[in-house]
Amino acid sequence: MQPLQFTLAVTLPEDETLDSFYAAAESPAVNFLKHYLRQPAGQAPVYLFGASGSGKSHLLYAACVQAQEQGLTSQLLTLENMAELSPRLLDNLEQLDLVCLDNIQAIAGELHWQVAIFDLYNRLVEQGKALIIVGNQAPQQLGITLPDLVSRLHACTSFQLRLLSDDDKQKLLQQKARLRGIELPDEAARYLLNHHDRDIRSLVSILDRLDKASIVHQRKLTIPFIRETLQAG
Repeated sequence: MQPLQFTLAVTLPEDETLDSFYAAAESPAVNFLKHYLRQPAGQAPVYLFGASGSGKSHLLYAACVQAQEQGLTSQLLTLENMAELSPRLLDNLEQLDLVCLDNIQAIAGELHWQVAIFDLYNRLVEQGKALIIVGNQAPQQLGITLPDLVSRLHACTSFQLRLLSDDDKQKLLQQKARLRGIELPDEAARYLLNHHDRDIRSLVSILDRLDKASIVHQRKLTIPFIRETLQAG
């Protein structure tokens, strides 16, 4: 299985930008990333961590979008299922302006991958390039056995992302609906939260289906229309 790689805008979620991150204006991580991507040289790489659904992947995609808008080259690699692949995949990535590594916890039992990422970290820093790493826990809790890599992760500028409350998820869904040019009333948003998977990616996928259906049928997003559309599969 090949790792997910995103280098072009067409492969990135169009609505996942730094500014569309929930409460972006108040987010220390978003504000720092904007500054970091403008001038990474001389700064430590960035480490983002938090539970599933806290927005880590959104920020990685958004960083790649931001880099492209600035005319920079970028690569996003998810480290899941990497054990069967060669760490040579990381060779020459320091030639890019931005490298994003998702799911760093996946290499906890893979020493050769830990060594390769440690080396990549050093090459990127030496070249003044940007590096953003994402994990599900703080560095000391990842199970990584290479002390030098753990030390490098501790040296990063770190941000812990929190899970959204149901109220936050409702506001986020309504924000994404407005970006699509549709209105999601409070009662309709609450219906989605109460009757479907509360994972943000699942909810946004449902919103995409409802958006298309509302255009086809020229209907507003009422609870009866939502129920009818989703029951139709």
